[in-house]
Amino acid sequence: MSSRTVGSTRSAPTGDGTADGMNTSRRIALIDGVRGVAIVLVVLSHGWVVWPIERIDETAWIRPLFRSGNFAVTVFLVAAGYLAYVSLASRGSEHMRPGVTFVRRVLRVGPSLWVLLAAVLVVSTLDSTDKTATGDNVDSVWHVLTYTWNWYVQGNLLTSRPDFGHLWYLSVDMQAFVIMAAVLYMMRRRPVGVLFVLGGLLLLLTWWRFHVTDTEFVFQVLVRTTARMDPFVVGVMLGAALPLVRRLDVPQWVARWTATATLVALVPLAYYCSRDERFLAWGVTLLEVDLALLFGATALLVEAPRPVAAMSVRPLAFLGRHSLLLYIWHYPVFTFLSRHTEDWGWLPRTVVAMLLTVVVSLLAHRLVERRATELLRHPMWAEVQRDGIPSALGTRARELARTARGVRP
Repeated sequence: MSSRTVGSTRSAPTGDGTADGMNTSRRIALIDGVRGVAIVLVVLSHGWVVWPIERIDETAWIRPLFRSGNFAVTVFLVAAGYLAYVSLASRGSEHMRPGVTFVRRVLRVGPSLWVLLAAVLVVSTLDSTDKTATGDNVDSVWHVLTYTWNWYVQGNLLTSRPDFGHLWYLSVDMQAFVIMAAVLYMMRRRPVGVLFVLGGLLLLLTWWRFHVTDTEFVFQVLVRTTARMDPFVVGVMLGAALPLVRRLDVPQWVARWTATATLVALVPLAYYCSRDERFLAWGVTLLEVDLALLFGATALLVEAPRPVAAMSVRPLAFLGRHSLLLYIWHYPVFTFLSRHTEDWGWLPRTVVAMLLTVVVSLLAHRLVERRATELLRHPMWAEVQRDGIPSALGTRARELARTARGVRP
């Protein structure tokens, strides 16, 4: 694939509401590629459910590959924050509609999650190997459904469903989105001021993460909203800053070297972040800054350097585009399979676990996610985005009323 044509032909408005088709498609392709690598790291980090990890943990150069789940989720959060800003400011920051974007976000993420929750409830009722009590199942499902799961597990670790453990990310992501949407809406007429507000919030969150890391159990810190949302804030800051940075006319050689250097730096950063104590200290900060520079530099490029083009290849971009489904399904599938294959060797169990995860994710994509995407492409959503939810629904109601009066005898 030529570096000049990296990525798909998709285009979207930039943060300032202006079209930037070529750069946007490359930027989205790069983000998808990085997320593709991240979802592989997440799946490997949960592989302890199906394969032995003793030798992995004893081998220093292999261990980071299987212990980089937190690194990978940080990638997701920075990308999610940036894309959230693009979505909120797609009509220009002064005309953003946070309520519309929130509903769209729920309908984009929710259906696949709802199917998982329904499937788990059915399996827990029929599967005798599932030992989670009925009341704990209901509580767990409810808190995942309401995006409060990370709060729930902090005080109910022993009774919550273990195969929902990874879903804390979806709760933090949604909570961070709501907070950032409110901040951006209040500061929608101050494009420079919003950067100072977000910068101050980022410093506060960084200080707080260091504080709770020294005073709390590491698990609680790893699922605490205020200790994990700073990458999302960095992603939003990137989206807000790009329209201003473009005015500086950054030389292409600076953007090329920055994109290449920050992409290469992800490798040692993954190694550094593979230990929780390092990750929660400077690891998160170094990683989120590196990702922001990588995504930002790529947005400024006219022609992508070879390393960036390589990260945007179709297999990685494909994984990135489907990372949500793989993220949602892999851990429950791994856990279910491990309960039913205790007498299997680790190799056949691993092969079946990977294949089953892929098959379930593809089915969910075909039966659920594609339908949700089609729903969000309905012309009504264009009206909702333009006029807001109350106005669009009112218009539809009046049209239905006129139609009903017209067909009466």
